[in-house]
Amino acid sequence: MASSSFSATATISSSHHHHQSQSLLFNKPFIHNSFIFSKKSPSLRQPLKLRASASVAPVDQTAAALPLPLPDFDFKDYMLTKADRVNAALDQSIPLAHPIKIHEAMRYSLLAGGKRVRPVLCLAACEMVGGDESLALPMACATEMIHTMSLIHDDLPCMDNDDLRRGLPTNHKKYGEDTAILAGDALLSFSFEHVAVRTPKTVSPDRVVRAIAELGSAVGSAGLVAGQIVDIASEGDEDVTLEVSLLEYILLDILINFEHL
Repeated sequence: MASSSFSATATISSSHHHHQSQSLLFNKPFIHNSFIFSKKSPSLRQPLKLRASASVAPVDQTAAALPLPLPDFDFKDYMLTKADRVNAALDQSIPLAHPIKIHEAMRYSLLAGGKRVRPVLCLAACEMVGGDESLALPMACATEMIHTMSLIHDDLPCMDNDDLRRGLPTNHKKYGEDTAILAGDALLSFSFEHVAVRTPKTVSPDRVVRAIAELGSAVGSAGLVAGQIVDIASEGDEDVTLEVSLLEYILLDILINFEHL
């Protein structure tokens, strides 16, 4: 979900700083160069970033070799600070409303703790392009809601059949399989509603729609769901050929979308 978070967040945050960050803005998933290769497609053998900059004049190697001063940055403190903000926003996002049982089940898994890596990456992407964190917070919460949904469903007996998650009973063990499935479904649908409703009105509707579309693409049959299918298909199989092939398909689909954004 991280690459989608980067793309969607950059899309939203840029409208707030259009003039001052236009030259820095990108609306594409952040994909490391090492991933952008393909044996089957000659056009993808060279990293996209390198192909895009092939016409740029060579850099002065002497100047490039000079060490840059490291910023005074406390990574652990940054993660904890952002996680606290995300936790507070998540707590407010889903109150204990009627029907009580389903909302309680949603909150049980959503607020069960964790490092909040995905939403923190979403906020970091916003900051990286000069955006306002408040504009990205709804999207950050949405990524965590979707992640939580995937954990609830992954723990089900028909999937991994896990009884514990972070030292606590899994959702279906506490509330039953039927409620757990519905809690995951509700978190998924609410994640899109949350972005649409909670994103500040200073962000243009077009950018919000583009961000939601990017999020939906990352969750669907060529994204998160595809990864789960790979996991199920390869369970107990020492031959990972199928798993690798499906992952290559997912990556290729991401790259195609990346080049057309």
